[in-house]
Amino acid sequence: MERNMHVGVVTCSVSKKSGGLLDAVRDLYKAFDTKKYNITVYSYKDAETENDAPSWNPLPIELFQKENNFLYSKEMQSRVLSSENQLLHIHGLWRFHHVLINRWKSYTKRISVISPHGMLDPYIIENQGFFKRIVSAFLFPLKKFNQIDCYIALSVAEHNAIRAYGIQQPIALIPNGINLPKDMSLKKRIKKDSKKHLLFLGRLHPKKGIDILLNALGIIQKQEPQVLENWVLDIVGWSQENFEERLQEIVVQQQLESVVVFHGPKFDKEKEKMYAKAHAYILPSHGEGLPMTVLEAWSWDLPVLMTKECNIPEGFAHDAAIEIHTVEEVLIKELVTFFTLDQTTLEQMGKKGRTLVEAHFTWEQSAKKLETLYSCLMSGKELPDFVNLK
Repeated sequence: MERNMHVGVVTCSVSKKSGGLLDAVRDLYKAFDTKKYNITVYSYKDAETENDAPSWNPLPIELFQKENNFLYSKEMQSRVLSSENQLLHIHGLWRFHHVLINRWKSYTKRISVISPHGMLDPYIIENQGFFKRIVSAFLFPLKKFNQIDCYIALSVAEHNAIRAYGIQQPIALIPNGINLPKDMSLKKRIKKDSKKHLLFLGRLHPKKGIDILLNALGIIQKQEPQVLENWVLDIVGWSQENFEERLQEIVVQQQLESVVVFHGPKFDKEKEKMYAKAHAYILPSHGEGLPMTVLEAWSWDLPVLMTKECNIPEGFAHDAAIEIHTVEEVLIKELVTFFTLDQTTLEQMGKKGRTLVEAHFTWEQSAKKLETLYSCLMSGKELPDFVNLK
């Protein structure tokens, strides 16, 4: 292989506007060996890029003006198609960069890689509206999916979802990683109150199951109020499809004003403070690729409550997580059991989560796998054993 291989990376945003993708894409490539790879990131200008783009240093970024909500950019297309990149890797689906990689493949005949990041999850596909289904079938036919050289799955479940969609190309299993907290003493220094804090952090969207969680807590509050008297649910995140309004309505309907606190979106040091203050983390999601927030919670020694659809079965196997369900009656029983656990049990679970992350979910490990994949794809060598060909 040449000393430097040129790789283009396209993502919808290099700012916090992209949610969990910001860390997932940025930190992955910042862990790359720059002596072997020249990485160029292509993305779009938005209200936060001026603040967040410097966090990508030393990776070079080229930003373009989007011309519509589909993120079409004639300038980006021209720049990418005329670049010297030997491989193009897009992160996410269903927008213009998804069209662009198909054009890249047809025009350049070079290597193409796609990371769906959970966007082929059955929950998402099943809940597409009729119009979206028609548009998707027209712009993204299955034939085009099967012209891509390789896909990246974050978990076995995402691998299965990619296959279920009808994609027959090679799939590499490369999980997300995490940057371990640099200052764990914040947990001791953070100002505490008399309550225990259960944290949800992420986008406020029906997929995350927060509405089911709130309704379950409402029933517990009415039937067994003593169970919740020492707990607060902290909801941290940005609203999509005006879903926060719906959640606030449920809080009022269920008389949970003393139990639930909405904090809005938090980033960087403010986000760290939320983890440092928390006693546990919850993600009652209907479907994920591999949720960064669960890894972050474990890195802060927090026990986790999550559905199996979060696709980190290692958490259950290592006693770092409690499985919960999105069926309200079942969730109520699971929450009551959790709220009565003693502090020692919670702390032991959190420490097991930290050990799990340190052993299996670091960006250095993920970057090394992706480097190996890129090398094999560009050199024509046999693909590594973490790539499934069927």
